[in-house]
Amino acid sequence: MCTSITLENDHSNYLARTMDFGFELDGKPVVVPRQYTFTPQLGETLTFPYGFVGTGRKLGAYLFADGVNEKGLAIAELYFPTEASYLEAPLPETTALAPHEFIMWVLGNISSIEELKNRIHEVSILNTENQLLGVVLPLHFIVADSSGQTVVVETHDKTLTIKENPVHVMTNSPRFEWHLQNLNNYLSLQPQNFPAKTFGKLSAVPFGQGSGTYGLPGGYTSPERFVRAVYLRNYIISTETADEALTGIFHILDNVTIPKGVNLKNDGSTDYTQYRAAFDTKNQRYYFNPYHTPEVFSLQLTEALLNSPAPIEYDVPTGFTTTSLGE
Repeated sequence: MCTSITLENDHSNYLARTMDFGFELDGKPVVVPRQYTFTPQLGETLTFPYGFVGTGRKLGAYLFADGVNEKGLAIAELYFPTEASYLEAPLPETTALAPHEFIMWVLGNISSIEELKNRIHEVSILNTENQLLGVVLPLHFIVADSSGQTVVVETHDKTLTIKENPVHVMTNSPRFEWHLQNLNNYLSLQPQNFPAKTFGKLSAVPFGQGSGTYGLPGGYTSPERFVRAVYLRNYIISTETADEALTGIFHILDNVTIPKGVNLKNDGSTDYTQYRAAFDTKNQRYYFNPYHTPEVFSLQLTEALLNSPAPIEYDVPTGFTTTSLGE
């Protein structure tokens, strides 16, 4: 599972996400330089003109769950169970990719959402297992760029389809259109308290502050997280500076972050938020917050990193950190 949002202000357009999963992914910040050569499981070696930074892991080649490239295009993959469908053989004159390799192709080749719309026909996503997990990953994707656009990429009848995202939120199954229609059930949600109401001779008043959010779903299912994230993003106070935007983003993510142990899978493993990440599309800066610490680590894409001879991995400190006062 996972939750993602985008948030725009005068400073940038940010894409942010939680990575919720049961299997320990051990993702870490990784920079891939320009002209990196990548060999998909099913095809010929590709050379990427653009460098990028994101959360990755090396399994022979590097694989990423999210990232932002030097052109300001950001993308994240989220689980799409029971809905994703893939081809058994590539279409003519296309690059054959496993589902988990699509992010690498996008970050290494695509500069904007408009370019993605024009070039998405160049790839075929095939029914191919992820080597780490031993399963075909059911995935869909949220994409943002510095223009403020946000789209969702899902497979329909084994075909990649780009969908405009008017609410700037994505979670998991069902299909994106279902989530948008489901918002019709929550028209009463508002930040203001409800006024008193008369029932016969009885005047009923709210018990206290927050009555306007009565009915806001609080569980961890995909539909509940979608509604909660849409509400929070829609009403959060204006975030004019970069610091205010990031503060708002991580407070929204706090509301869909899953602690260890409260959400168990059928096999007994715990599905929890292994990390949160945010991507500044105008300034190509990456923010990373792993589960074990409240600290947020940042990494700026620079010319030196983009021209490095090989990918660079970054380890982050472990353990809960505090700032001591008055000592």
